[in-house]
Amino acid sequence: MATPPALGFEGVENMAESEGNAGGVYPRLSGSIGFEGVSPPPPTAEGNQPMDSSESSYLVNNDKPSSSYKRYNSDGTAADAVELAIDEFDEGGKNRNDTPDRNTLTFRDGERIIDYVLAYSESSEADQNAKRDSFHKALKEEGLQLEIEDKKYSQDLETFFCKVHMPWKMCLEYAELFKIKMPIQKNDVDEPMTAQCCTPFAMCRPNVEEEEDYFTSPFYKDGTDLFIDYQGPDVPQPNFFTPAQRSRMVHEVLLRTRYGDEQQQFGIKRLVSQGVYTSFFPLHSGSYKSEKLGVDRIENKRQELFYEWARPGAFMKEQPYDAIREYFGEKVAIYFSWLGFYTLMLVPASIVGLIVFIYGLATMSTDPTSNEICGKDGDLIMCPQCDELCTYWRLNTSCLYSRVTYTVDNPATIFFTIFMALWATFFMEFWKRQQARIQYDWDVADYEEAEQSMRPEFQANAQNKKKNPITHDYEPYMTMWERGLRIMSSLMFIFFLLLVVLAAILAIIIYRIFVVVLIYNSPDQLIKSQASLITTVTAACLSVIVITLLNKVYEKIAVFLTDREMWKYQTEWEDSFTVKMYLFQFANYYGTIFYIAFIKGRIIGYPGDYIRPFYYRNEECDPSGCLTELAIQLAIVMVGKQALNNFKEIVIPILVKLFKSRKGRKKIETDDDKYTSWERDYDLVDFPVHGLYEEYLEMVIQYGFVTLFVAAFPLAPFFALLNNIIEVRLDATKMITQWKRPMADRAQDIGTWFVILQAISKMAVLINAGIIAFTSDFIQKSMYEYTDVKQDTGQSYIEWSLSTFRTSDFDNESMPIPAFENATFGDTIYANHVCRYRDFRNNPNSSTWDDSDPSTQYVLTKTYWHVLTARLAFILVFEHLVLGIAELINFLVPDVPIDVRDRTLREKFLAKVSLHERIKHQKESDSAEVVGTTF
Repeated sequence: MATPPALGFEGVENMAESEGNAGGVYPRLSGSIGFEGVSPPPPTAEGNQPMDSSESSYLVNNDKPSSSYKRYNSDGTAADAVELAIDEFDEGGKNRNDTPDRNTLTFRDGERIIDYVLAYSESSEADQNAKRDSFHKALKEEGLQLEIEDKKYSQDLETFFCKVHMPWKMCLEYAELFKIKMPIQKNDVDEPMTAQCCTPFAMCRPNVEEEEDYFTSPFYKDGTDLFIDYQGPDVPQPNFFTPAQRSRMVHEVLLRTRYGDEQQQFGIKRLVSQGVYTSFFPLHSGSYKSEKLGVDRIENKRQELFYEWARPGAFMKEQPYDAIREYFGEKVAIYFSWLGFYTLMLVPASIVGLIVFIYGLATMSTDPTSNEICGKDGDLIMCPQCDELCTYWRLNTSCLYSRVTYTVDNPATIFFTIFMALWATFFMEFWKRQQARIQYDWDVADYEEAEQSMRPEFQANAQNKKKNPITHDYEPYMTMWERGLRIMSSLMFIFFLLLVVLAAILAIIIYRIFVVVLIYNSPDQLIKSQASLITTVTAACLSVIVITLLNKVYEKIAVFLTDREMWKYQTEWEDSFTVKMYLFQFANYYGTIFYIAFIKGRIIGYPGDYIRPFYYRNEECDPSGCLTELAIQLAIVMVGKQALNNFKEIVIPILVKLFKSRKGRKKIETDDDKYTSWERDYDLVDFPVHGLYEEYLEMVIQYGFVTLFVAAFPLAPFFALLNNIIEVRLDATKMITQWKRPMADRAQDIGTWFVILQAISKMAVLINAGIIAFTSDFIQKSMYEYTDVKQDTGQSYIEWSLSTFRTSDFDNESMPIPAFENATFGDTIYANHVCRYRDFRNNPNSSTWDDSDPSTQYVLTKTYWHVLTARLAFILVFEHLVLGIAELINFLVPDVPIDVRDRTLREKFLAKVSLHERIKHQKESDSAEVVGTTF
């Protein structure tokens, strides 16, 4: 089979073989997936990266893994070969009686840092072992150094651990390749006090050493006089690059290195999926618990973050964002920064929501509507709420329900809805400013544009190449036609899946209809009186279960569809995946809520002509409205979802870690039999495949509950705040104690989640206006109170809002069975011949009623159309007013703080000076070479 063509960074072509590099172009094997930009230095003829004297040690020789090991000098030449007997050395290159140090983070020489660990077990399949050997050999030819710990040192006696180290000069090349920004000068622009990073609980600052603030510039290896503490390429500095930066560079090599000649045979991820390796991960910086006591107990960064950030006792401390970024990378740190900012912003919303709710409780007894239901109008006879099995009932049965409804449907609700719409606007605007500050401080402002590299999957599968207009290099690309076809096929499949979601929602609606009938069939009057409440609660619990089950299915399908779309960059892949999943989750979580808010009680007909889409007639709202049902549904789904997620996040990682550690320990630890750092980390739970996607999704879904339906549930911000106080430390605890350390990935912002949050904020204005106008009774109560209706009709509000129906006009399907009809109200009904129902329709006692003309019977009255017009007018005015104010705020508040703008300009100026010095230095070097050649 022909070897696949080599692909470089942004399509850089393979260079010709150079002298001393007969094996081909560095860093690629024949057909390896390379990087955009420049090529690292060639390996020696021995196939290993040249090392400095401080890095000289025994190395694994993959050609002869058990019999021959070579030592290399500082110039990269082979020292005298040392032939060793097999029974004296294991695969790590050390004596079998030498056990690894339990807490070491280096190779056995005690000098070379472990940048990554690959774990695997011996396989009975020769193909898997061959792939692994080929991959190890390829990694060495790329320039990485490997040291393998024999399985006899593992607790399960089955797992090998391959430790990976990137030598100093290779680090320099890849740092220059990735444009890693390094400090060049201390920041000399004053930062205003208001620019301090806001966190939710800053009562006391964590005892974490604060980072110095520097101006930075993209690294280049010859910048000896430019970068702070940099002594040049010939002086190894193991700590010049942080462990996070080193692991990111090694990770890229692991993703792209080939292990075979076939098109798809590249990368550590494929090998893990095929079972060749069981895991790959960078090491934590040690144990997260210290064996010491007192202020000097902190021994490593992991312990510092645990005691000052992750443990429950630190929940009132400010989050150490710079320390999080240094340890986990910018992508993780940005998530915690956003979560902390969001939690802080929930504080004023929670306070106002609590005030609104308390106001409703305090003024409940003064509500005219509930007083009418519980008082003089409570004896009104209401029409049956289901066919045949239901009887007539008195209005005062819903007295308690009407009281509860008032707590979420009172004049203060309108104020709170406007407040939350403006709160969402301020939240987005202030986060944009905070994000601009973060992008500058963490040097990620231009990451997506200038620094990120192509996905190896795209490089391997793209069939076409074209010239990059910026770099003038030929790079893989996908035609617009092919990309369009792939996206269109994904959209069609997504549409189908959304129909599946709607089918699940429809099933829950049908469940509600049938359960109501069954409850009304109960002989227990108490149960029958609470039919609506019981149905709402059980349907909400069922919704939570269905949502949880469908989530996993949707995730697998979304991954498959996004992979098919062949995105060039990882950020593009993540954005596409996020949009798909959020569409599914939006329909999943909010579908039944939309049904209660805008459909239930609207399409039911009237007693003489009910609408029956599923043979049984649709559900009706209580005479006091559907708002309480909506609040109950929101509370159960929101709080239940948060409780379930917190339970999973706490319990499942602990159980997995316990199971893996118990399963692996086939030996008893003694002083000579250590449970090493790499095996402790191996027993931790794998970092999620999609990173912090689930954490973001959980918070964005919660943001939807807080903003989209806040008119029905003023306590939503308060419950969200309580959850997030726990969530911040819970997520931190997972990262520090339960999960393997992730590759320190970079990110510029929160990605497409920001666009989703903006869309939610805009939608929230319209949805809450609709809830106030159609779900609550605010509009029709206002019309009754502030127009001439009360004076013209002389009726109470309840009498005015209910229509009258003659019991003799029931059709056969709706007529109550006599046994039920006569149980309590038989005499009363037959004496009055009428019952009441919620609607504005022509009544038998109306002057416009004509018994001989069906067109005048039970038709919608002018009042109905007046109320509908008022509702639509309210939505129009509310939406224009709130969005207008929001746009004004957006215009007045700049996206980038002034001090950040000044510091950015200062840094760009220094970068220009740096470039000038670099050019000057190059010219001096060239002149010196010319002079030397002349003489």
